[in-house]
Amino acid sequence: MTTVRIEITQHAQLQIKDAIHWRSRRETQSEARDSIKSLIIAWQSQLETLPESGKACQYFDAPEFREIVKGNYRFIYEIRNTGKQFNIYLLIFCHVRMDYQDLIKQFGHV
Repeated sequence: MTTVRIEITQHAQLQIKDAIHWRSRRETQSEARDSIKSLIIAWQSQLETLPESGKACQYFDAPEFREIVKGNYRFIYEIRNTGKQFNIYLLIFCHVRMDYQDLIKQFGHV
């Protein structure tokens, strides 16, 4: 049986906090947090069921870097398959309107 382990990197955690802060300008802090949290849970659930879902990230030249859009947010992640286990690392979390190519460069993978 294949298992899936998902980790949200420290870099992505900071971006999630920024997204909550930005959304809290238009809604309450708890509404912003809950809305972002529900997107993250939906992303995690999808990958736990179908770990290789999502599409190849256009700015990486390697198939293990993938992306999924949920709502207005893009999840950029890396999949490492060890045979019986998928290790998935959320690298970047950003609004779909953001230039995520620049975020990838800041992250140091391009």
